[in-house]
Amino acid sequence: MTKICYLSDANSSHTQKWVDYFSDYYDEIHLISMRKSNHKYKSNVKLHIIEPPFKSKFSYFFIINKIRNLIKSINPDLVHSHYATSYGLYGRLCGFHPFIVSVWGSDVYEFPKSSKLKAKLFNYILDGADVICSTSNDMANEIRKYYNKKDIEITPFGVDTNKFKIHNNILSNSYITIGVSKHLNKIYGIDILLKSFAMLIKEVNKDIRLLIVGDGPERKPLETLAHELNIADKITFVGSVENKDVPIYMNKMDIVALPSLSESFGVAALEAESCGRPVVCSDVGGLKEVVSDSKTGYIFKSEDIVDLKNKLKLLVENEALMHSFSSSGRKFVLDNYDWKDNANHMHNIYLKLIKK
Repeated sequence: MTKICYLSDANSSHTQKWVDYFSDYYDEIHLISMRKSNHKYKSNVKLHIIEPPFKSKFSYFFIINKIRNLIKSINPDLVHSHYATSYGLYGRLCGFHPFIVSVWGSDVYEFPKSSKLKAKLFNYILDGADVICSTSNDMANEIRKYYNKKDIEITPFGVDTNKFKIHNNILSNSYITIGVSKHLNKIYGIDILLKSFAMLIKEVNKDIRLLIVGDGPERKPLETLAHELNIADKITFVGSVENKDVPIYMNKMDIVALPSLSESFGVAALEAESCGRPVVCSDVGGLKEVVSDSKTGYIFKSEDIVDLKNKLKLLVENEALMHSFSSSGRKFVLDNYDWKDNANHMHNIYLKLIKK
């Protein structure tokens, strides 16, 4: 009987994606999480919730013995931690092998930069892993600034192309919709999009609208900004939607804009391309890898409102180009980022470690 143990957030859609996939291949999947989840995992998935006693990263050390003893009782064939500086730390302190660490983003781009002590801790965590996985080459390069003893496997999250597909062709309405589906956090630069959109309206002789899907701490400030820019009547704030409904809203957009200030990979860009939507994104992190400039979309200089406006204008005023980007985007995802292909790469990593 083959058993895989994940140390990861049970409420994360990325965790759910990995666990659901591998539960079809292994007899038992054990998921150890600090948070509960309403997600319906399959019958061979055993969810173990171990909550820290108080809200502080220092509290992590109060539950390490529980996690260590639980892993010992499970006796899995391998342990895979997702997110280096929390679940990766647990895996490292448990000392179980084979042990995989998948980095996700802020654990690489932010944590080790904040102090020399945290940089050393980050190095310590990765040094205990048999395999280190990164979703993008950009993030792998960032890891190498702190740790270069082992090769890094590139394992993109990928896209379920059967779920994210073209339901409605672009330009099906009398108006053009520019959209974004993101958590409304400052790091995703939605305010930059609003400012660019306000400029764009004045320069094009077309009915253009903005569709914002997602919720978060920036919701009210963004709504206030929309009124200040006199574009509130052109914007729809949808709020939070379930992951299964994201393709529905993606298909309501003609162009997807991603003005992120930081991005470890770029799943939202791939989901848009898989739905045949041209993408205009900032030149940060993994976004540069998942959007082919002038083929599946345009890449603009991060935080440059005018550059974003100009790139959007190029598309809005050239419908033939939009259709070209639409078909190229779908093909790009099918050729390079189909979820099953990406997951199969991780599966091969598992098999090699288990065989050893």
